[in-house]
Amino acid sequence: MATLTLMEVSEMRVKLKELEKQIASGELSLFDRCEVEDEILELKEQLGEFERSVRDDSGECINCSG
Repeated sequence: MATLTLMEVSEMRVKLKELEKQIASGELSLFDRCEVEDEILELKEQLGEFERSVRDDSGECINCSG
């Protein structure tokens, strides 16, 4: 997986929220709901990989100052 920028991660989180709202609306057909749920899982996986990549073994953010 390529390294994500903070802007890309932010955009992914916004898209994830929008997709979750679509699921919650109950207006999707079964097929569309499955497609959206697949996309949600993919986004969550990518975001999880990003979170793991910015933390070292001690749980501290390796890119944060302070």
